[in-house]
Amino acid sequence: MKEVNPEHHNKTIDIKAIIQFFANYVKHPVKFITEIPDWNLPSLFFIQISVSVISGLLTGLLKMNFYRIANGIILMPIVSTISSLLLTALIYYYFQFVEEKTESFKKLFSLVIIASIPFYLFQIISEYFSPIALIGFSFTSALLVVGLNETFKVEKKRCYQIVGTLFALVLLTWIANKVTP
Repeated sequence: MKEVNPEHHNKTIDIKAIIQFFANYVKHPVKFITEIPDWNLPSLFFIQISVSVISGLLTGLLKMNFYRIANGIILMPIVSTISSLLLTALIYYYFQFVEEKTESFKKLFSLVIIASIPFYLFQIISEYFSPIALIGFSFTSALLVVGLNETFKVEKKRCYQIVGTLFALVLLTWIANKVTP
């Protein structure tokens, strides 16, 4: 019988390879956003959850607030994983309907996770200077443009439109959260 899902047998998380990739990625993010590894789904979820827990935990520790620490450990990974999956689905269906081609959901999810790292890093200090989160999202947006253009061959103008619209939505949401008490 033919295996329908060849990835089924490869469910191990290669932490050494993940650390090695991110050590290189931190040094050269623009280069490595174009060389997305073919990680399995358990590895992708491990990265997503680990990065969001670390970011949330450090954010809570900076404020020395038990509720923020608990929020960073419990709520942050759930919300950020759902957000990453939704963004990945949005990009996936963009390819389906606008570009009229099918791209690997897993590869798109990898792009979203890797590009989001700057946001999580800047999120840590956003408790003290909240606009810094927008700077982190700006870096994430720039990496998404490069990744979509170089890895998925989306025209640069179209990349700017997609990511610019996403950034505008994030900016409006951020402003709305700051205006409302």
